[in-house]
Amino acid sequence: MRYAMLFLTALLLAGCGAPVVVRNPRSGETATCTEGVWDQSPWSQREACVADHIAQGWTTVNQK
Repeated sequence: MRYAMLFLTALLLAGCGAPVVVRNPRSGETATCTEGVWDQSPWSQREACVADHIAQGWTTVNQK
């Protein structure tokens, strides 16, 4: 049972990606696009958020 829970936890966390920060070049406002905890598709919430902001003229911020 312990291994089954560990395996399920690993599956849930496998699709988690780093948050993406986007910035409005006119106002300097920033927003952070993240994955939801239960998202099954790695392109779902975060990628849609980034694409929406880029379509409005925002740019991504390189984080180091």
